[in-house]
Amino acid sequence: MGKGMIEEEFLPLPYFPWAVRPPHAVLEIEECATALYLAGGEVSVAAEKLRVEPLRLQRAINRHERLRRLHAELVSLLNDRVLHEVRRAFDDDDSRRREWASSKVMNSRQFQEHPLAPNTNVATSVSIDASGAKEIVFRWRTDADDAISTTYEEKKSDDAG
Repeated sequence: MGKGMIEEEFLPLPYFPWAVRPPHAVLEIEECATALYLAGGEVSVAAEKLRVEPLRLQRAINRHERLRRLHAELVSLLNDRVLHEVRRAFDDDDSRRREWASSKVMNSRQFQEHPLAPNTNVATSVSIDASGAKEIVFRWRTDADDAISTTYEEKKSDDAG
């Protein structure tokens, strides 16, 4: 892992005389930081190194600012590696790899405002109880509705004045 991190910042993990850490054995911030660093930010792998359940380590991370910051930094480094791979795929001779990279970028939050982005404003489904109705009419809104609405609002403001 070592790239971008100062290894001297972390103390070595101590010897653990147990297969599973007993509940009374306190998780020290320094050992949690070291385990997170060695695991590249993966909570489950770090928990395995500390011989605890991942939930116990996650709770320790949530309680301590240093651990939250370290975890966020390690996740950020992972995100940077993913970005690097996607960028490499765009320059690849393999058209399938370039298509894969394009699809990943198109589905990203960053791309959602682009005209070629997949439509994220899909209408939600509607359920209608038509048990007593004889007729149901569906009408789609058009640009003409906007003009009628504007004219109505103008007339209403003229009547008030």
